[in-house]
Amino acid sequence: MEKNVLCVKNRDARQQYLAQMLLEDGCQVTLCEEKCRELGEYELVLLPVVTAKLDLKQMICQLQKGQRVFGGNLPEFFQDACMEKGVSCYDYMEEETIAVKNAVATAEGAIAEAICFSEETLYGAKVLVTGYGRCGRVLADRLCGMRCEVTVLEQEPEKRAIAEISGCHSVQNIEEILTEHTAGEYRFLFHTIPVMIWKEAALKELPAGMTIIDIASGGGGVDHDYCQCHGIRAKLCPGLPGKYAPKTSAKILHEYITEQCR
Repeated sequence: MEKNVLCVKNRDARQQYLAQMLLEDGCQVTLCEEKCRELGEYELVLLPVVTAKLDLKQMICQLQKGQRVFGGNLPEFFQDACMEKGVSCYDYMEEETIAVKNAVATAEGAIAEAICFSEETLYGAKVLVTGYGRCGRVLADRLCGMRCEVTVLEQEPEKRAIAEISGCHSVQNIEEILTEHTAGEYRFLFHTIPVMIWKEAALKELPAGMTIIDIASGGGGVDHDYCQCHGIRAKLCPGLPGKYAPKTSAKILHEYITEQCR
């Protein structure tokens, strides 16, 4: 693939690796931080996975018909404007294959956060994982491999069955956890569902000293204000692939971009 590419870094290490991979493909690559001029000169414009701090409205004015724009969490107004201008727009976060591949980096990053944030070992610990989707499944598997006693909180019967045959315990709702006579033995909670389910009523029933790692998208699913006010050890951890595995994450993006440009 030989293209004229603009790669907007915006302090995202993945972009540096991605630029290098494209250079090796024979592309002509220009790297910039945030404010980039003459966007219309490039065949491909590669925005970072996190675009919240970029001036997307200003970028739209520079884009030209026939260009391709890749990025993560692209707002609806940006995608609509690209469509009106005849610019092909690709959102990484809407691509299932990227999400599946990134689940490994997310799970391993969550475990790294738990180890750094807690005062206890994961080995032999009683652990709760809420959600058994892409990330939850990989996370539970890794925790079982570390000899944790893993319980999965998941509403869907099929997913609970898969969790159980994979070596985990399972429950259907929070009430089962809070009324369980062994609830006080949980030392770690990994939350993966992008829904606010750990509110005050549930959090106050959890054992003291528990470590909560919230990797859910969209601001998480734990009331972190309540946790902070009541001394509960909880941490919201967005963007784990970019933090712990930027090179692997960049490789996943590179594969996707290459496939779309064939």
